Amino acid sequence: MAESATTLVDLMSRRVSADPDTPYFHLYDETVTYGDLWRESARYAAGLHKAGVERGDKVCLIYPTCKEVFFTFFAALRLGAVPVPLYPTLGVEATANVFRDSEAKVVTTIGWFRKGVEESQADVSTMRHVLEPQDLEADAPLPAFPTASDADTAFIQYTSGSTGSPRGVVLSHANVTQTVAFMAEAAQLTREDVVVSWLPLYHDMGLIGCAFTPPSIGSPLWLLPPDLKNPRTWLELVTRVKATFTVSPDFGFRNCVRNIGDTSGIDLSSLKQALSGAEPVRLSTIEAFEKKFNVSNLITPCYGLAEATLAVAIWPRKTPLRLDTSGKFLSVGPPCKGVSVRIVDEAGLVGRGVEGEICVKSPGVMQGYHKNPEATQRVLSADGWLRTGDLGFLDREGFLFISGRLKDLIILGGANLVPIDIEEIVDHVPGVRYSAAVGIESERTGSQRLYVVAEVREGTDEIERLRRVVREIVQRVHRGSGYRPARVLLVKPSTIPKTSSGKIQRSRLAQMIANDELGDRIVHASGGHGS
Repeated sequence: MAESATTLVDLMSRRVSADPDTPYFHLYDETVTYGDLWRESARYAAGLHKAGVERGDKVCLIYPTCKEVFFTFFAALRLGAVPVPLYPTLGVEATANVFRDSEAKVVTTIGWFRKGVEESQADVSTMRHVLEPQDLEADAPLPAFPTASDADTAFIQYTSGSTGSPRGVVLSHANVTQTVAFMAEAAQLTREDVVVSWLPLYHDMGLIGCAFTPPSIGSPLWLLPPDLKNPRTWLELVTRVKATFTVSPDFGFRNCVRNIGDTSGIDLSSLKQALSGAEPVRLSTIEAFEKKFNVSNLITPCYGLAEATLAVAIWPRKTPLRLDTSGKFLSVGPPCKGVSVRIVDEAGLVGRGVEGEICVKSPGVMQGYHKNPEATQRVLSADGWLRTGDLGFLDREGFLFISGRLKDLIILGGANLVPIDIEEIVDHVPGVRYSAAVGIESERTGSQRLYVVAEVREGTDEIERLRRVVREIVQRVHRGSGYRPARVLLVKPSTIPKTSSGKIQRSRLAQMIANDELGDRIVHASGGHGS
């Protein structure tokens, strides 16, 4: 049925025709059926049309996890407009920059975000209206809905900016529908699966992976807000609804290990797969989670990026994980069906087992960056190969391994150091909550120096205890990598900048260090050691 749909509108309308009274998703003790979605999205479309939105216009969405996201998104699609979902706490200036770049005509939001949204809107001449659900629910006459083609732009997703300024990734309907199809096949999802997600709907993993994939196969979806100060809520929902499938970045699983003391009442035996992606997948996290919650072979790595719509590779269910010959890297699986991967360096293609930049060709590869042909040309070749900026290699059987991020590499005396290798060591030091390793350019030496930034737990403020943490970090890093950090900065929780999906923004952190922006966030800093 929906497998042959060529647009998101077609995919959803087919599901509505077949299963109008079937729940699409459950959220905040409320159930929204496919029929509900279709009726409300038509009303919202009338409201958008009344506000002057026409085919091809951009509509920014700034919402928390709520049903109105879905109503607005599909309202825009049905009008032939282009939704632009945005991170709600991006900041006034950054949000205004996206408003300008996207050339959006209206922004839709809810009350408690409105003040910040209006501040962002103030200096953007193209942005005509700030609309809330009550503005869109007006019973205006329904406009004529155009018929979309698979080549039309479905939406623009702004990259979360782990290595630079956010860019608008233009995705066609074909990009999205074909990615959803091969992703569901790779994850072995069927109508019998029960999906639970706490991922934000403004991020590709939450929106495409968890909100658009279930309708393609007809499986029920249970949603949670992404504010997981108490991660037990997530696992309790999995237990209650007997979920079979869930997804999280590595830090979500690590959060459960660290912050759920009593595991009684949590039963994850119904889960067939828990995908781990959006940031580097750590074997230590998988082992700790599975041991704590008495499951095995549950968490499976995956790899993707916004510029490829979402998925590139997914490790198959209930299949033993695979380490490379060095024992350092976990495979993220074979490329999904229809996805080609090759590894290149400055000289061209490299052989199996040799590290280089990962390049991808697939039905999901973006149309380009919005209004940025130069940036598009840098990453997208004329024959459709996408340079990901990620480092990795393929083994003899064609399984993909991710080894780092090209721009994040720390180069010490000509040797390449991968940040996650250092962070894996530091994260196991008692008292450390979370860490990041970056290379800082030294004018004196003309090369980089290794800096380690470690968030320490609240209440860790005795100077001697902090000094012990620093000594332990320096000793363990030296023992594990052969290099001594030039400096160790112990900082307050939530200091290390991250993207909306939890990826460390190492380039931003390096900039903060270089510009002395950490200020009173630093609770203790070491002196220097040359590397």
